[in-house]
Amino acid sequence: MGIAALLTLLPAAFWPARRAADSAVEDAGALFWMLVGVATIGPVALEIAAGGGMWRSGFSATLWTIVSSTMIVFVIVSLISRSVRRLRILLMPYVVILAVIALLWSSVPGHPVSGAGMTTWLQVHIGISLVTYALITLAATAALAVWLKARTLRKRAASGWTDALPAVADGERLQRRLLFCAETVLGLGLLSGMATQFLVAGSLIALDHKTILSIAAFVVLGILLLLQHGSGLRGRAAARFVLIVYLLITLAFPGVTFVTDIILS
Repeated sequence: MGIAALLTLLPAAFWPARRAADSAVEDAGALFWMLVGVATIGPVALEIAAGGGMWRSGFSATLWTIVSSTMIVFVIVSLISRSVRRLRILLMPYVVILAVIALLWSSVPGHPVSGAGMTTWLQVHIGISLVTYALITLAATAALAVWLKARTLRKRAASGWTDALPAVADGERLQRRLLFCAETVLGLGLLSGMATQFLVAGSLIALDHKTILSIAAFVVLGILLLLQHGSGLRGRAAARFVLIVYLLITLAFPGVTFVTDIILS
């Protein structure tokens, strides 16, 4: 099933991008929606079939959940913004890499949680966390697209495949909007996490690695948004901030799972 899900991702990841003159037509047409639709259905179907009414918390399962949520959010945002659709050329190969890693570690047993153990607050918290990670993934992809596009223009090199990426101004605008949405959802995630912790243990905050890294990401992301609003921070400096936030969120979510299920098992 994992191999089948991986195969559904490959067409969207490796379908060659056209020149800039044709990329807008491609991203708005049936081909784009067919590719990303298949790439979304595959991982989601795997999650539904493999879950069996239980939450899978192993490293491989976590990566597949990230792939599924990222694709769902990508499709939803693509319905609103054509610039997001043009991130396919960068996002899809990355998603394929995650899927390959998930397949390689699929033999490592996880720790499933039954439906009875999934309280309403815990389900809300998990859903918010997945949306946050997907939004920051898209923001990091937009930051990389801006950096690549600006680098090509600065060097006056033959653009080639970078023609399919959003324009620099569009990419920066998209990055700011995604970061604002991610900051809002991450704040809600921290609040839902506090509510879950209070219901389970009677305390608001558990000072574990995941909580500390999530709070750090929230603070860094807030600083970045303030700097962009106040001083117009952009380009490579903004991209570094975005990548720092993405690193912190990655360490907090799949990173902690990797340490507990792979290194310490």
